[in-house]
Amino acid sequence: MSKPRPRPQARALAAGLRDARAKAALPMQWVADQLGWSQSTISRMEAGKRPVTPEEVATLLATYRVTGEARDRLIAMARDASRPSWLETLRHEGLPQQSVMLAQYEAEATRLVYFDLLVTGLLQTRAYTNAVMRAGVVAPSDIEPRVNLRMQRQRVLDGPNAPRLLSILDEAALRRMMGGPRVMIEQLEHLMEMSERPNVELRVIPFDHGGHAGVTTSFGLLEFGAANPLVHIEHSGASGILDQPDHVHPFVDRVASMQAVALEPEASVRFVSDVAAEYRGR
Repeated sequence: MSKPRPRPQARALAAGLRDARAKAALPMQWVADQLGWSQSTISRMEAGKRPVTPEEVATLLATYRVTGEARDRLIAMARDASRPSWLETLRHEGLPQQSVMLAQYEAEATRLVYFDLLVTGLLQTRAYTNAVMRAGVVAPSDIEPRVNLRMQRQRVLDGPNAPRLLSILDEAALRRMMGGPRVMIEQLEHLMEMSERPNVELRVIPFDHGGHAGVTTSFGLLEFGAANPLVHIEHSGASGILDQPDHVHPFVDRVASMQAVALEPEASVRFVSDVAAEYRGR
């Protein structure tokens, strides 16, 4: 079993503690000796591999002579990193660990970029999600819990601190009829409605724009302010999360390449509207 990755909040806090010690020009071993801690403890804190309490952060920052707004921000991050969220309850409902982990990361991201050959999960209607689950390899008893998880994931787009979402859709996502014309009409109308939100941008790549960097793999690029970005990748029914820069950067390049061939937002919404009209005419 792979080791769980630290939450983005914990990784951002770790980066802040590393920077604070570097600015103070204090060797890790010296800090450990002053505080009566082991060097391994501080190393794990700075790698985001060990939970850090607000009290421990305050002790470190006093040693580094960090005060004011910078001190308050890092202590607040320590509180947030250990605070359970509504997602924590999902860990006990028998859902796939990767799905729950993805929902947690989405809730902490500042920007989300998804490319999909189906409608992006965060923009799906319940009926469309249900149709997708039934068309896949999901066991009948698992469909409803997974549909509910996807609906709860969508809450991340609500509220004043919601991340920005860029959804890049291949035309196939609009043409692949999941659940019948009525389900698709409702889904496409929902896409258009969501695109009116200031934090949601929709970009469509039509078939006649040719090939592009996403034709073989659906993926999500998640960005987190101070912490490094992550990539969620799906392929042949499997999924995983990439966190090493050498693995993440190619997907940053993919996003730029796909944006270059996608329709602009207004044209994308018109394209979706035209496809919806075709479904109404059936």
